[in-house]
Amino acid sequence: MGKYPALCDVTLSVRTGESVVILGANGSGKSSLLNLLDGLVFAQKGEIRFMGRLINENLLRDANFNRFFRSKVGFVFQNSDVQLFSSTVWDEIAFGPLHLDLELNEVKARVKDISELLGIEKLWDRPP
Repeated sequence: MGKYPALCDVTLSVRTGESVVILGANGSGKSSLLNLLDGLVFAQKGEIRFMGRLINENLLRDANFNRFFRSKVGFVFQNSDVQLFSSTVWDEIAFGPLHLDLELNEVKARVKDISELLGIEKLWDRPP
């Protein structure tokens, strides 16, 4: 652990339907905050709540809650080497829907729809 805390005295509430932008200088704690909000790391002090429930390691180990939480909260990493880990564009697009326990036909339909929307159907077999 570092010598200085990443975040101090932060209070944030986001209501249903709101959009929030987090701006700040390099090293100001934006990524630390987002990692906390996504349940990728856990606070040593304080708490993170999602829809009234305290988010902690034990709760996210519950498969049902984890699936629900992950279906509502997403994270796009700044560094694509961290985000992209599938061997093809098709697999990368399908990754999220597959982990929501959707039927394969639904996953295929979603991949097709988003690919058509973005005009990337011809890229399906290429590396991301």
